[in-house]
Amino acid sequence: MVLGTAQFGMDYGIANVSGKPKKKEVFGILDLAWERGVRRFDTAPGYESEALLGDYINTNGLQGETILLTKLPFLGQTTDYKATIKKALELSLDKLGCRIEVLFFHDPVDSKLLLDDSLFFEKLLQDYPVSSLGVSVYEPKEVEMLSGCELELAFQFPLNVVDRRFENVAIPLGKRYARSVFLQGLLASPNRLRPNAPEELMKIKKEYHKFLDKHHLDPISFSLHFVMNSDCADYFVLGVDTEKQLNDILRLDTNININKSIMDRPISGIDKNWLDPREWN
Repeated sequence: MVLGTAQFGMDYGIANVSGKPKKKEVFGILDLAWERGVRRFDTAPGYESEALLGDYINTNGLQGETILLTKLPFLGQTTDYKATIKKALELSLDKLGCRIEVLFFHDPVDSKLLLDDSLFFEKLLQDYPVSSLGVSVYEPKEVEMLSGCELELAFQFPLNVVDRRFENVAIPLGKRYARSVFLQGLLASPNRLRPNAPEELMKIKKEYHKFLDKHHLDPISFSLHFVMNSDCADYFVLGVDTEKQLNDILRLDTNININKSIMDRPISGIDKNWLDPREWN
């Protein structure tokens, strides 16, 4: 398990109606995660959680044990991508205060630079305390686009019981990070979504949880059972809003017996655009 930290720095999640937790609450979540053996953490400059996570790590002297994933911010139309990348990386390293295991491109469009200038990125890995590079992707074609890259890349991709587009995508073992396991909480919580949630999302949520009720399935157990038994991911990223949420997840028994026909088709006919949170606005 990788603990996601988007919720720690911003008001994140379509099912999060309580907002961003306070620093004391975040440290309580991190304390519990560490006590239960979680050592991998996912962050990004855009999450506004790097400094908070770095504060916790350095306050507790955990620099040598923590495995960190972070991302490069969107490069946009920068005319000097080398300077922009170096500056962004140095800022992340300063905030986190320790080595980065995987530095992901947050925007798959920017990752084309890996094909255009592989020597720059090879030297970047030599010059900075970064173990490897990766790309956060949304579509299988974005992985295929980088098949000619000389570096062995990690990929972070959406995977959940209603979004299985990456099940047959070739990614090196040990480099596969599944995210959106709960689809921002839509699949995990039977409670209401944010008041401004699109009506179509509310319909999907209602149909999905109706299916779970019919088969007497716990939403979190069902979601975790699917991703933990998937052959296409090595790690999965989970985000929580509260210590109780994390505790409930860590205490779950995911070794449940679910009929394959139920697991294969929870709900059908979802427009794939509604599986991409970028489209929810």
